[in-house]
Amino acid sequence: MKNSFLIRMEEPEDCQIVTDNGDVYYRLFHRPVTTLMKNELDCMQFHTPSSKPIDYHEHSRGTETFFVSQGRFLCNCMGRGFTMGPGDVLHIQPWMGHDFTPIEPESRLNIMFMGIDQRFSLTEPIMRLREGFPLMFENSEFNEVFRQSNSGTGKRSVPVPNEVPPEQVQQLRRAGVGIREHEFDGVKLHLKVARYETEGTKEVWELFMKPGFYCDWDNFLPEYRVFYVTSGRLRCAVRTSASETLEFDAVGENIVVIPPYNPFRFDVLEDTRMYDMDCPARLQDLCEELESLAYGNPGGLSDKSAILALCKTFGLNCTDVGFGG
Repeated sequence: MKNSFLIRMEEPEDCQIVTDNGDVYYRLFHRPVTTLMKNELDCMQFHTPSSKPIDYHEHSRGTETFFVSQGRFLCNCMGRGFTMGPGDVLHIQPWMGHDFTPIEPESRLNIMFMGIDQRFSLTEPIMRLREGFPLMFENSEFNEVFRQSNSGTGKRSVPVPNEVPPEQVQQLRRAGVGIREHEFDGVKLHLKVARYETEGTKEVWELFMKPGFYCDWDNFLPEYRVFYVTSGRLRCAVRTSASETLEFDAVGENIVVIPPYNPFRFDVLEDTRMYDMDCPARLQDLCEELESLAYGNPGGLSDKSAILALCKTFGLNCTDVGFGG
């Protein structure tokens, strides 16, 4: 029986769309989940180096967050060239020109869209039109209308060679580095995409968790949560009714999707790296407050009830969190 809360990214039966044209193996993991079209997540895996590069282009609305999970890419962003490898994240906002050229076999680019309806506005119409009207995209007038209706400004000229050190690319977040970094018992947190970069809607964090760390949301919240596990193992428990709980393990290259009004909990079983893709809490603000609380007061974080109350103030509505290692 299919687990509706778990997407095994390597299993085609867990995907919404799967195609392979010989150059690119494409998978759509899940579609937008709110009226803001948050968290549409897909993957482009390029079989051979330089096969079917993503040409230099920009969008007039919506953001894209790119996660390299395998291989390497040559990239340009706003005219600056650089290389991305496993663990690197690039966050693109409107009117930022960008491109990607794979330079190793089977390079893999996971893409999270927000405000760009990639499936219904781009993927499916393009596939349908190419199948039924193969010459349509050779018509420049149609291409212009198609681009405008999908918030795209079309291709840009290829930037002049201008390779720079990665630290000069503001939109690039290198593996193992966050915009802000915090550490508490059993967990390190790296801020990858800040709230000011998502029109105030959410934050994206990378979590480094030790065995024994746990977090419990034993409540009914109108929040859609998406977690992307890149390594390790954690035990998930989702309450599906008043008397039933579904338990399962999430491991590397798994996505855990929690719809609204589903109480859930996770317990870390092994050293685990995981992205919180849709953090609705003001977690950066909360971490600042916790560090202020602990400053000069080593016991300041020992009162769990006070900590949970502070969590709630900043929208982290968990009912229990801790480290038993």
